[in-house]
Amino acid sequence: MIKAVIMDMDGTLLDPNNKISPATKEKLIELEKKGVRLILASGRSYTRLLPYARELEMEKYGGLLIEVDGIAWYDLEKKERHILKRMKPEEIYSIFQYLMNLNCESMACFDDGLFDYFPESLRSVKEEIRQQQHLPIDFPWTAGPWGWLADMRDGYPNIKYIHSPQEITIPINKLQIMQEEEPLLKIYEDLKEKYGYGFEIFRTTPRQLEALPKGFNKGKTLLYLMNLNGWGKDEVIAFGDGENDVSMFETVTHSFAMGNAREFVQEKASQVTLSNKEDGIVRALETLGL
Repeated sequence: MIKAVIMDMDGTLLDPNNKISPATKEKLIELEKKGVRLILASGRSYTRLLPYARELEMEKYGGLLIEVDGIAWYDLEKKERHILKRMKPEEIYSIFQYLMNLNCESMACFDDGLFDYFPESLRSVKEEIRQQQHLPIDFPWTAGPWGWLADMRDGYPNIKYIHSPQEITIPINKLQIMQEEEPLLKIYEDLKEKYGYGFEIFRTTPRQLEALPKGFNKGKTLLYLMNLNGWGKDEVIAFGDGENDVSMFETVTHSFAMGNAREFVQEKASQVTLSNKEDGIVRALETLGL
């Protein structure tokens, strides 16, 4: 019997417009009414997950959040947050300085904001996009997982643009690195070699990397919640599309990579379903008779 369904957000539960499709929403709430608990597992902090959790009525049905790729979890019914790990500013100075010397955008994220650095070589790219899209003057300069400009103020209202790592002055949840797919792959390989000993480094989308404290990921926090609730590995279904979702696939029997996931992610899942544009979660649940 299935006790829980855990889902990544971007590229998995959400469609390309950051929405939960009507069919997926209906199916998931139907499962909740039958006693299946939902878990949202994301690189986002809880502030950016709560609106979707409320849309799925997860507070009513005992849903859970695994936030920032596993460094914290949130009990929606009890409204209790459990922080497992944060990084002190001095712990990230070296890797952040290294990133600042590369042609990429680097962010140090905390609960409701982020410190952002991007080189002048990227400013002209951003300026051109602002002009083409006629964006307002207060639109953030920050990049997102799908493009060079993204408004993340709904979850990160406090954005500070910095020019040195020493301007990072509070504990950090994770680092985000943005660049186009091909140059980002080289950055990924370099970071794994130079800083893999101290950080969990993985690809979340084709143009985004994340670095977390060593020893923390979605799968380990999922396993903790499974033990806490007495769920077996064959009683939880996992969905994802990024490298940071592979640890979840390794924790459960029923794992589904989305059809839009890269091949190296699909190879790690027990099955592949349709894409996030095609209600892949619904199709997978139906194949299991749910």
